Amino acid sequence: MSEYLISVRALQRLLNDRIQLNRCLEGAPPLAQQIAYGVTRNYFSLSAILNSLLEKPLANKHNDLKLLLLCGLYSVDELKRPIHASVNFSVEAAKDLKKPWAKGLINGILRRYAREQHTIKSRVIQNNVEAQLEHPEWLVSLISNAWFRPAIFKANRSRAPMTLRVNRLRSNQNDYLNILRQANIKARPGSLTDTAIILEHPMLVDEIPGFYEGLVSIQDEGAQLAANLLNTTPGSNVLDACAAPGGKTGHLLEHACINLTAVDQDRKRIDKVFDNLKRLGLKAKIRCIDLASWQTNQRFDCILLDAPCSATGIMRRHPDIMLLRDKSDIDKLFEIQSLLLGKVFSLLLDGGDLLYSTCSILPQENDRVIEQFLSTQPKAALLPIDPIRESDDLVTTDYGLQLFPTVNEHDGFYYSRLRRKKS
Repeated sequence: MSEYLISVRALQRLLNDRIQLNRCLEGAPPLAQQIAYGVTRNYFSLSAILNSLLEKPLANKHNDLKLLLLCGLYSVDELKRPIHASVNFSVEAAKDLKKPWAKGLINGILRRYAREQHTIKSRVIQNNVEAQLEHPEWLVSLISNAWFRPAIFKANRSRAPMTLRVNRLRSNQNDYLNILRQANIKARPGSLTDTAIILEHPMLVDEIPGFYEGLVSIQDEGAQLAANLLNTTPGSNVLDACAAPGGKTGHLLEHACINLTAVDQDRKRIDKVFDNLKRLGLKAKIRCIDLASWQTNQRFDCILLDAPCSATGIMRRHPDIMLLRDKSDIDKLFEIQSLLLGKVFSLLLDGGDLLYSTCSILPQENDRVIEQFLSTQPKAALLPIDPIRESDDLVTTDYGLQLFPTVNEHDGFYYSRLRRKKS
């Protein structure tokens, strides 16, 4: 099976069956993965270009052909090989789709694009906001109305850095930076936490010194703020709600000697919590349950709710979010987030603290959730979050702290601190 056919089939599952792209590409060769992810990242501009090159739109029954043409356009643009090779491989893939009649169409479109690439691009993209920003129009509107920050769109199209979290039980930032220097691995400390190290170039986990021994984990620096903001104390009973895959779970246990319960309803993802803690040599009570319906008499000193969200702060890591989400999802997520926040607050001891977090940059999932909750829950008090540093990429909001995605550093995250008032 050709890489182009594999890419087309993966994109079909993404668009038709709403399956995450990484799952669609399990076991796929590297070139097929590059093409499929490349088309996804550039879907709106490539689609606009293709529409301008077609004399008439392709019928829905030929959606696979449309996707093959998008793969071909991406290949002409980005693959480091002669353009004619990308054209020829795309043409040959028509046979794999059982559409040999389309070979002339594919050849003509891709060769014309190869000749007039820059002219066509500039003309097509000039007045097309989706193509310019590689975001769906509904999301452009939501982000622009919430934040006058064009840099968000640039960051969402950038390549995310690889960031490590140093296990403070076994090392520290300076010592581990020295280990990397000795291994000729270029890296720098993060700017938000004393556990983050940003690698100059991504690398395989097998090549990261001490990874399998638990010296470090892979975690964005923005996510590393959670353990600091929850500020647990030794011996406290802590709940990590919606814990999978366990990055914050491990960090909470590294941060303080606590009694931790981690829950999540996804069996496959919660297996990763076990794996992460085993690698780190840490222990927690791990339960696969539906948080919303969980019946327990246990109460906690501290709770982290890393709520399900639109993931609009980490789209550069998961570009398929642009195609999987739509505007109606935001209202549905608001209801889920509000439900879960009310649930975990009921599990909090009087005087206990709760940290609400998302990887979203949309106020509808962040400040609005907290605002509504505070208006209906008299026992809840909002706690301030001290400024971490002066920067354009993080702001204190009415109800919390908003981090925006950056080109070379952290992703987008939101945090809000609440306390259950004593009776």
